[in-house]
Amino acid sequence: MRPTPILFLSDAPELPGGLSRIGRDLATLVSSMPEYRVGYLGRGGVGSRQFPFQQYGFPESAQWGEGVLESVWHDFAGDEKGIVMTIWDPSRLLWFARPEFVTDENLKQFLTSGQFKRWGYFPIDALGPGGRLSHELTAVLQGYDRRLFYTQFGRDAAQKTLGVEDDWIPHGIKLETWQPRDKVAGRMSLGIGKNKRLVGCVMTNQERKDWGLAMTTFSVLAKRDPKWHFWCHTDLLIRAWSIPALIQDLGLNSRVTVTQYMTDEELSYAYSACDLTVLPSLGEGFGYPIVESLACGVPCIVGDYGGGAELVPNQEWKVAPVAWRLETPYNCLRPVYNPATWVDWNFFRCECEHQTREMVSHLDWHTALWPGVWKKWFQR
Repeated sequence: MRPTPILFLSDAPELPGGLSRIGRDLATLVSSMPEYRVGYLGRGGVGSRQFPFQQYGFPESAQWGEGVLESVWHDFAGDEKGIVMTIWDPSRLLWFARPEFVTDENLKQFLTSGQFKRWGYFPIDALGPGGRLSHELTAVLQGYDRRLFYTQFGRDAAQKTLGVEDDWIPHGIKLETWQPRDKVAGRMSLGIGKNKRLVGCVMTNQERKDWGLAMTTFSVLAKRDPKWHFWCHTDLLIRAWSIPALIQDLGLNSRVTVTQYMTDEELSYAYSACDLTVLPSLGEGFGYPIVESLACGVPCIVGDYGGGAELVPNQEWKVAPVAWRLETPYNCLRPVYNPATWVDWNFFRCECEHQTREMVSHLDWHTALWPGVWKKWFQR
């Protein structure tokens, strides 16, 4: 029996972002299965020879792949029928899931040709009005043959909206990389003295990652205790937020260390240097910085909303919203937080390093998540 062609569609696998990381991990693992022949169509990259699957790329200016999917599929699969598996937010995929809304007749004909099944792995980071997903996101999900969600939060929101029960599976990490490191060495790498208390925050610079809340929280804590120092790691200094301006305007110039472009091993040392980390985002489909911090033996304080909250079993490490608001064209319900409540944790009662790491042991790709869960999903 010939292997089934499966083409992953997501951010390019060689990029550093979370979607790229999920895509390359899954594509690499599925490549080990004789049932599949794996290809990858990646947005914003050119590919890399280090991956064991066939790769195609397109620029970000080409939107979400509408103009290249047909030619890529014909090159990859030929006349064979197979699967296209998207690893994206459903807001990017109306054209793919619902060809009836496509105006390009050639693209519409290809999308309705029956050459492939539509599978999707979806991050759901917010509810809509009434605890359901918005109309357009629902329309996208209805166009898939098989749906899978990152978290129970996402699965439950979809089930309430669609009235059908789908699966949810978290994605994994490599615990041999994300592990407790020498704290002194980690602090030396950041240029921070051993007598300081250190809070870390790892977030990309986008609107949903609330750097304004993070920096305001830091300023509240700085006024309470002069021993606190803050480490921030991000991709771009100026984008949705101006991180240098936040530091300047809040008077945190000598209290914040900002880093970019670290390897996973370097990041594990930086996490290990911290007394705790925070992730003050407005909703997470999953939350890599949460599980990375916990795997390195460091507590993480999170907002009590979205899929990220599921990753933290200790309720004392969750911050409750004080209000709600709707945003974006998809009517996403987002929490509003009081910065002062983000510094009220009693983290000195946190679990020991071993217990904190145990919270994410079920997410190890090689010993638990792939052989016990994901592989079986792909075999069904």
